[in-house]
Amino acid sequence: MANKAIELKNITYFYPNTSAPALENINLSIDYGEFIAIAGPSGGGKSTLCRIIVGLIPHVYGGSLAGEVYVDGVNVVDKGIKGVAGKVGIVLQIPENQIVNLIVEEEIAFPLENFLFDIDTASKRLEDVLKDLEISYLRYRTTNTLSGGEIQKVVLASVLAYKPKILILDEPLAHLDPYSVRDLLTLLYKIHETENLTIVVIEHRLTELIKYISRLIVLDRHVIVDDEPRKALLKIINSGFSRGIEIPPISKLFSMIKTDFPPINIDESIEYFTELLNKDSIRCKDSAIHGENKDVGNSEEPVITVENLWYVYPNGVAALRNVNIDIYKGEFIALVGANGSGKTTLIKHLNGILKPSRGRVLVFGKDTSRCSVAELARYIGIVFQNPLHQFFKETVLEEVIFTAKSMGVRNADERATSILKAFNLHHLGDRSPYEISVGEQRRLAIASILVYDPHIIALDEATAGIDFSLKMELLKILIDLVRKGKTVILATHDIEFLTYAPINRVIVLNNGEVIAQGPSREILYNDAVLAKARIAPPQIPTLINGIGIGGCIKPLNEKELYLYIKSGIDG
Repeated sequence: MANKAIELKNITYFYPNTSAPALENINLSIDYGEFIAIAGPSGGGKSTLCRIIVGLIPHVYGGSLAGEVYVDGVNVVDKGIKGVAGKVGIVLQIPENQIVNLIVEEEIAFPLENFLFDIDTASKRLEDVLKDLEISYLRYRTTNTLSGGEIQKVVLASVLAYKPKILILDEPLAHLDPYSVRDLLTLLYKIHETENLTIVVIEHRLTELIKYISRLIVLDRHVIVDDEPRKALLKIINSGFSRGIEIPPISKLFSMIKTDFPPINIDESIEYFTELLNKDSIRCKDSAIHGENKDVGNSEEPVITVENLWYVYPNGVAALRNVNIDIYKGEFIALVGANGSGKTTLIKHLNGILKPSRGRVLVFGKDTSRCSVAELARYIGIVFQNPLHQFFKETVLEEVIFTAKSMGVRNADERATSILKAFNLHHLGDRSPYEISVGEQRRLAIASILVYDPHIIALDEATAGIDFSLKMELLKILIDLVRKGKTVILATHDIEFLTYAPINRVIVLNNGEVIAQGPSREILYNDAVLAKARIAPPQIPTLINGIGIGGCIKPLNEKELYLYIKSGIDG
């Protein structure tokens, strides 16, 4: 088996106390030096596959595992984690679970010390990885002050430092801003090419990743597709199996216009569309045809007022700098910015978890610095970046009932059951919140807030770790809330998701400051603002600006562009 990096034969696995297999009859072979992506719906077994490869299953998780697993020639079922230590590096779906040290430098050096590298080699590896990942500025930071994206980079640095032969990353892009995504994938590809590193990436977001990989595997308890990227996309599109697969917008657009060549990057698309959308004959259209949301309630008092807000962490880092924002009833707001730009810090001020260093925050006229978190929770519900921070009870159903009863909801049991059905979680009611998938945990965290129907809902990276179909289901729920007069605030790196959402305002943060705000079409077509904030624009605006017709039409997603093309052909 030593001629394969990873070999799985006839793998079937049941988690403890379950009757349905998490994976069934999996046969998978990965050669040394391959760069593989594994996609599929939430709960389809992707993270389970990771745990099997590195020996966490069955040695830590228990359950029933049948079949053979070899990694770099080692029988993992027999040898467990120790058998592949140093050979395989893994970055888990919730990377903060891997943090064991207080200082970033110590965290990165920790595995080097465990593997007994000499001081000179360890020092050089530390310096190199800090430079390669561009995180030297984090070197002496305490790990409990890092943002989700910064934690992900630090954990990756600690793995790359000891140079494993095989690298496995479970949802590595989920917590990264778009520029960091590009930087990370470029670095991974460089390491893959220069050091023949075998890389397996579990990921929902394929838009940037797909152009770097050699194979795309789609997993839904079984292997559904296993082929080179373009052929895999065609199989997915033609078979209709797109459940949970986030197909790049330009590839979906090509499938809509019935071509046999789905592109996997923007450069492949520009020449074709330059001819199709001739800018000399193009008919400019009012952006209102795309359904842009109008301003909401500016004649009313704002439900949230942020005045001259500064926040300085105990270590002296100024996370927010003179932020001024008014948010009105019924608005759908997006907060965007790079890792460390201040989005999460701002969200934590809305319910009093953090108190301003200077300035003030008012929620329904109440000064958050003078109110308890419990008092503010009656007005605003917050879904945290890490859903595990919100769980208290032993089962999924009890978790939702607990929140409902705490907030005085009538018929709490009935309401909890109803909300779990809406989020397709009712079948997990007796399971522990800590035993379900990350995507399921995130949906549970959202359900636990919506169950008591607060006036304002703020979500921090709500789409991280969930598949495309579940994102669209979540969007329907959020749109319904806005229609009912609720205010929704979404802090996100998932810029493509915003192209499908009827956002009233996108607020752009950079280095703790608001540098721009306005309608989606205004912000997502403003390359200068996005570049300053280290945000890569969505694919369709990138395509339109690349052709040179962004001043004429501004479709945000593939459906809007297809309707424009179709109207031109028909009329």
